[in-house]
Order: sequence, then C-alpha cells, then structure tokens
Amino acid sequence: MGILEPMAIATAWTLLAPEPEARVDAARWAHQAETFFRATLRVVQEKRYPAGTLPLVDAVEVEIAPRGAASTTRVLVVTLPLDRAPSAKRAGEAGARAIGGAGMDVLVARATRVWQIAGAVDAEGDALAPLALAGVLASLLLAPIVPPGAVTIFGVKGARERLSAAGWKN
Repeated sequence: MGILEPMAIATAWTLLAPEPEARVDAARWAHQAETFFRATLRVVQEKRYPAGTLPLVDAVEVEIAPRGAASTTRVLVVTLPLDRAPSAKRAGEAGARAIGGAGMDVLVARATRVWQIAGAVDAEGDALAPLALAGVLASLLLAPIVPPGAVTIFGVKGARERLSAAGWKN
C-alpha cells in the first residue's frame, strides 16, 4: 500500500480509539452491526494477518445497509496512528470542550488510533450509511465519534439516536 493520509476532518466521521491495533475483524464487525444496529455489514477486501502482524495504516471498503434493504452502500474506512492525524485529536478535543467534557475529554486523551469513515457516498447510496458504520465501529472500538464538519463529539448512544431520528431502521 502506498502512503495513506488521514481524511479531512470536514469530510469524514472520525473515531478516536484507545487501542493501537489496526485489526479489521470482518465477522465481529458484521455480528455487531446485526445485533445492535439491525444492519447487514460486509468487509469488501478480506484482511489477513499472517504470523499475527498488523499494519500500521490500513484502508478497507465496507458495505452496510439496514437489515432487509434491497441494496447496500459502500463506504471507505481508513485507520492510522493518532500521531499521524493531529487534526483528528484537535477535532476531538474541540468537540469535547463544546459539550463541556462529559467524559469525552478523557476518552480523547486516551486515544492512540484514528479510524475514519468517508462521509460521502455514491448518489444511489444511503447517506446514513457512514454514520451507521461509525456507530458500529464506535461500539467495538470504545471510541467516541467526531462527525464531519461539526464541533461536537458523541458515542454509540448518540449515533443510534441520530440514526433513528433520521429514519434508519434500527
């Protein structure tokens, strides 16, 4: 893989995870999506980790949709160490300040890895798919979510509330 750069904060759902690993666990992700978001999820590019080695940076496409939907939406996910994405940490800190800390400031301070989900989807895709995937990953990674272009931060509950209010069938 070539050089992988962080996505612009204004265009991506940014998660600040405490664990340094860049493991994509397709089966676990799919189970979490089905169980807690009533969604189908499929990792497009199979990831293997020979001899237990994990990449420092990685990218993967994920297809996600509400359970029973006729089609899925493909979303790009990138992950890299936090020190390679200083704008992500600044956005998390600003989001935590905007909500008065609420414990999110502690989570941001503990972050070591950034996971970003592209906010844009194809014209025929579901615009809520990136938020749904952010919720799924936040629940697995114990990571707060910084939405694209907004000065706030929230967790899994906030993601589920936003999805429900927008009409996602979960």
